[in-house]
Amino acid sequence: MKRYKISEFAAMVGLSQSKIRFYEKYGLFEVKRSRNGYRYYTPEDAFRVNAFRTLLQYGFTVERAIEMLDEKQAGEVFLNSLETQKAHLNQEIQLLNYRLHRLDYAIDLIKFKPCSDFQVVDAVDYLYVHASHGRDFSISIENEDLIACLVELLSISSYARIISRADFDGPGDCVNPSYIMVIPLSEVHMLPDPHDPRLHQLNMGKCLAFRRRATRDQSVHKSTFQKALDYMERHGYQMRSDFVIFPSFLNLDGEGQDVENVLIPIK
Repeated sequence: MKRYKISEFAAMVGLSQSKIRFYEKYGLFEVKRSRNGYRYYTPEDAFRVNAFRTLLQYGFTVERAIEMLDEKQAGEVFLNSLETQKAHLNQEIQLLNYRLHRLDYAIDLIKFKPCSDFQVVDAVDYLYVHASHGRDFSISIENEDLIACLVELLSISSYARIISRADFDGPGDCVNPSYIMVIPLSEVHMLPDPHDPRLHQLNMGKCLAFRRRATRDQSVHKSTFQKALDYMERHGYQMRSDFVIFPSFLNLDGEGQDVENVLIPIK
């Protein structure tokens, strides 16, 4: 069988020598050496590169493409792999569309410096899992796998804080929000187990929506919600249940004001 030095093989397949060595580490090639110790390659290696690059065109990762080559997929097995990859890419497209929407929203926040305008909206329902109970994050250990699943869906899922109505109506000047991961109920099909008992439903419906500006220290003070309470009183609304806060723009130095979207279910 014809043998090629690495420089010749690189020219044949259009890869740099460093790239060839890189792929060797992942197992694309079996390292073969001549008696003098130099690497050599064969036409079969070139055919394998072509098959590998075809799989990369379909969006498979380097690791998965090499696995498929070694599994010698054909017929129905290969078709199933392609259909699975298509479903994965469609999910990625959906995630990217969500991310573009969120980027546009955040850019508008920074450019136009929004005020705390109030709107009554019909909000979507959510499912959520607890990452904390107040400042106690021990629950996140129990929910680790579910939280990780939702993190993989970031942009469809979101970080948020939930404030219980009982806490808000209780004594004291501050609230103790719990950290949660949420996903719209309409996207529950993205989860491996939509009926996981650790998931809780937020029935939103008619909500008062507004953007709150507050520093980190101020954000737990009930007074930062006073304008919303005044608005509800003027318009004859009452708080219906727990409410949720979504971060929109965060001052990463912690010195300025964060901008958050607040949704308060009302009746």
